[in-house]
Amino acid sequence: MKKLFTLIAGMLLIGSGAFAQDKWTTITTNGNMEGEQSPDWSSFWCHDWREVTEGEELLGGGQQRDSNGQFQGFAEIVEDPIKPGNHCARVIIRSKEEADAAGNTITDAANGKPDWAEWDSQFFIYATETIPQGKEVRLIMKVRAEKAGNLQTQAHYNPGNYNHWQLFGDIEYTTEWKQIEVTQTITADMTQEANGKAFQSVAFNLSTMRDGNVIYFDDVRLQVRDPQENEEPEFTGWFNFLRNGINSADKFKFSNGTFTNFTGRDGSTGKDQPARIVNDPLDGQPALNVTSICYNSTYQKEEKTEILDGDGQPVLDEDGNPTYEISYTELPCYIKENGDTLKKQDGSIGIDDWQTQFFVATPHVFKNGEKFRFVISVRADKETTIQTQIHRGPGDYLHYQLLGDINVTTEWETYIFEQAIDGSQAGGSTFAFNCNVLKEEVNNYYFRIDEISINAASATDDDRTLMRKSISLPVPALEKDVNVKIDLSEMMEILRIENLTEFLNDNTLKATVKKVEGEGDDEDVTVSLMGGLQATTGIFINDIGSWIDDDQGINIYFPEEGISGNEATINIGNFAETEFTPGNTIQTVICFEKDHWMYAFDVTLMDPAAYEAQSGITDVKVTKNGNGAIYDLSGRKVTAPAKGLYIKDGKKFIMK
Repeated sequence: MKKLFTLIAGMLLIGSGAFAQDKWTTITTNGNMEGEQSPDWSSFWCHDWREVTEGEELLGGGQQRDSNGQFQGFAEIVEDPIKPGNHCARVIIRSKEEADAAGNTITDAANGKPDWAEWDSQFFIYATETIPQGKEVRLIMKVRAEKAGNLQTQAHYNPGNYNHWQLFGDIEYTTEWKQIEVTQTITADMTQEANGKAFQSVAFNLSTMRDGNVIYFDDVRLQVRDPQENEEPEFTGWFNFLRNGINSADKFKFSNGTFTNFTGRDGSTGKDQPARIVNDPLDGQPALNVTSICYNSTYQKEEKTEILDGDGQPVLDEDGNPTYEISYTELPCYIKENGDTLKKQDGSIGIDDWQTQFFVATPHVFKNGEKFRFVISVRADKETTIQTQIHRGPGDYLHYQLLGDINVTTEWETYIFEQAIDGSQAGGSTFAFNCNVLKEEVNNYYFRIDEISINAASATDDDRTLMRKSISLPVPALEKDVNVKIDLSEMMEILRIENLTEFLNDNTLKATVKKVEGEGDDEDVTVSLMGGLQATTGIFINDIGSWIDDDQGINIYFPEEGISGNEATINIGNFAETEFTPGNTIQTVICFEKDHWMYAFDVTLMDPAAYEAQSGITDVKVTKNGNGAIYDLSGRKVTAPAKGLYIKDGKKFIMK
């Protein structure tokens, strides 16, 4: 029997107008990693391990780097191996084998023993000012590595002086340049201002892999602004983050290769791990399974009572010390397979309610007053209660409670929650369920997530973007064009596209729009996606990578005759007013949308010689292009065609 419960909590906060956009202030210097390097050169430090090179010295200090010791200093600036002429910061991460061979494996603070730690190598961003509680902080950067992986983020007072874990959550990177943009509101535990340690530095833990790596950073900006007093926009319907329930591949955050948004802290192993998908023993259908822990042993708690004489004075031993009567109380506890006794947060022996948890991680950071809808079905082998919390990320606690307590039975029951986020919950992105309320027996929980929705009006482009891929494209000389073939199999799979030709004919290509104000440290950049023309018609990009409603720029389109199966040809035509300077690059984003979901390409436009050096393709064919202009059937030039039949480069096309 399936029961249905609807719980309504909080109120929907409705407002009007756009969100206020106060100016971001950049508090880092030389984020593009260009210019002469010196001790006062930039806001970036490193904490890495290097072999000594003859004559190599630490900048500004004359101290050699030592492979047997940790190198701390300014991040090393190198020429980008895959993008000649561009400079970036490089950090070399040693492997566990190298650490062991050097005899200086770092001590893990968790157990006080020589062990491996994610912070064995670090990269630091040092701000030009301290950042108090309540401020909003935005990190913008590009990152890539020789091997794909992920890094962790922390808040530090200054490089190496730890404040709080985590700050921006985990960041995944690949072997190609990836654009990162994350925002966080600074809370009290991130600043520790009471201890004189106001937040001023971001630390990236890079040693999450055991086999070493080399990681590159570029175009790094740390920005700050006052918190935004935003009202929830008028409700326009629900935007659901899930398209496929427990097997959802919609977002890859916290996926760990399982292609699911769900993760668990399973008491049977005592470790964070991806949630298991099993066939429920009750109905045989897929469900997410989490196993709790229980008391499996007892220990003798020692109690000492001071012995007093008839006058109430301590009875002393022959050495003059007070004497005690010792008694023992047998109490339950849990002992792991390695012999460790599980302790509660207060240090006592026992099991906390949250020592088994189930996490539902979303890509969205909830704002104060934001309306959400959460639909979950749950059952367990034994009746019990689940407590609910909201976390910034799995295990990064923010607030208790969120959805209240859920009474769980042995039958499947569905709960529907509709409520608004309050101020103490704002900044969270993960639903957490405490599954260890029942401690006397092991319990198996089974979950099915049917919906995780927010007000569609508040869903950001990042929320809607299922995947981003970095590509480079060559820009020919003026009045020339070039064709580059790319494989779109991944995009077709993720957006669920059956026919690429039909999709590109129907899809409206989107691109970034950048607004730049001021110069240097006063630069303010806002990035959004704006709809352009059809993919088979194309869009124009200007010299800063912005979409423009004009034909004077770099034209990017997907000619219909170049679409075959899962592959498509991108045509890049140069109709700019001035020549594209060799060695320069233009960064932009082009994006495809289907059913409100997006797949984005982070695009680097470069001259053909640099493209050939990076890609290894040496036969880039540049040809004379038409003018790329669009005309109606009367011969009139149009820059933003509406629906109808048009002509471009002598070919007819339909704008739907």
